[in-house]
Amino acid sequence: MRINFWTSTEYGGFMNALMEKLGENGIEASQRFNISEAIYRSARSSPQRLLLRFRQYIIYPIQLSFNLFYEALAGNSKRPVVVATNTFFAPLLATFFNKRVVHLVYDLFPEAMIHSGKWQEHQFRVKFFRWLVGLSLKHSVTNIFLGERLKNYVESIHGSLPNSKIIAVGADETPFTKLEPLEDSERIKILYCGNFGNMHESKTLLDIWQSGVDNSFQFLFHCSGPKRKELELFKKKHEAILGDHLQVNEGLSNEEWVKVMQSSQIALVTMSEGSQEVVMPSKTYSAMMAGQAILAVAPENSDLVDLIKTTNCGWWVVPGDVLGFQKCLLEVQSDKGLLLKKRQNAFRVAHEQFGQVSLAKQWVEVFQSLQS
Repeated sequence: MRINFWTSTEYGGFMNALMEKLGENGIEASQRFNISEAIYRSARSSPQRLLLRFRQYIIYPIQLSFNLFYEALAGNSKRPVVVATNTFFAPLLATFFNKRVVHLVYDLFPEAMIHSGKWQEHQFRVKFFRWLVGLSLKHSVTNIFLGERLKNYVESIHGSLPNSKIIAVGADETPFTKLEPLEDSERIKILYCGNFGNMHESKTLLDIWQSGVDNSFQFLFHCSGPKRKELELFKKKHEAILGDHLQVNEGLSNEEWVKVMQSSQIALVTMSEGSQEVVMPSKTYSAMMAGQAILAVAPENSDLVDLIKTTNCGWWVVPGDVLGFQKCLLEVQSDKGLLLKKRQNAFRVAHEQFGQVSLAKQWVEVFQSLQS
């Protein structure tokens, strides 16, 4: 069986690993995209971002339509094809050419635009795009959600979706074969790695750092995204207080990324209020895979906090709870054994449940069910 995974922007490590593991299960899978990950992350100027939007919303849909039309002419319109919500109307577009579209719901529109503060609920375009997404969900042969709460929220808007299944994003387990021991004498590194976008909570962090950072901790940011500039300005303004306890750095090569992940004890993951209804931060799984405990600033009613609670792999506080965050840091500082235990739990659960070896089997079940 041959399966294409379509998305406007390339997904790196975890998706490449999934393609490989699907191949080992007898499925010839490939990722198809229009914008490479490197180009997407390097786009910072307004013209560059505008070009990305043009490629995402105009060129990519044309590319997708042309390929699926060609496949239909070749008699392959019943061969399953996976289409992600990046771009949001792409799954619906694909259903015009293919009868077995698997809709990969990575995020939810227009709710993502509302929670990022760009759109308002009463606007006509919100109603229109919500209607389009509803058609995508109902016309797709299967909808894949990243978490139970995300699925429930979508169903609260669009009604019951019996044609759905939950499969986590997961992470590539290959680079992380063992839990790396870290020296007790070192400062505890709290790492934020990845996109720092509009739906990631930042105000809580800024409020915490304004009073300084305990010498036991160092916050490391290797990030891109809209809120990176906010971090840089804050660090510059509070340099005297923060010193090197807050570092804002560029993105990393894959080799550098692995080293940084393995040398950091804690992963920082943040979600603004409302974002729990549309996303599940994928960086959580790669952090756990590397043996990092999770320190989350996120609404309690989220798939992220559910994961932390059920696996005992870290700590969480709600957005705005500065005192609660400080208490978490105090607990980490005073009980290194507890930190190690949570790191071990994260590593074990990730390798047992969220590696692409395990997740590929779930995808195989989906594809096999569509052939019966």
